[in-house]
Amino acid sequence: MILILSILLVFSIGLNLFPPKKPNYLFGYQLGSSKKSLEHWKVANKYASSYLILLYSLTIILSIIEYKQKLDLGIPIITILIIGLVLIYFLVEKKLKKLD
Repeated sequence: MILILSILLVFSIGLNLFPPKKPNYLFGYQLGSSKKSLEHWKVANKYASSYLILLYSLTIILSIIEYKQKLDLGIPIITILIIGLVLIYFLVEKKLKKLD
């Protein structure tokens, strides 16, 4: 699980460092009203990548603790990941609504 989360963290950092310049269907935050305008697109990608970096860092830390302590935290980590992704969606959409 640590390897997969690390790959996701690297992609999130890449999205943060090299955000897509304009809306596309390949790379970037694709949900909600992010494609409404160029400003929406930039804000959505900025905030989503920052939140994803935090979420993946937290889950990697929990996975490392699980591995070192020989605990069984697989289900709680996946639950945190799913809840975090849903929360990111709502936080980004809330930020985009303030732009309107």
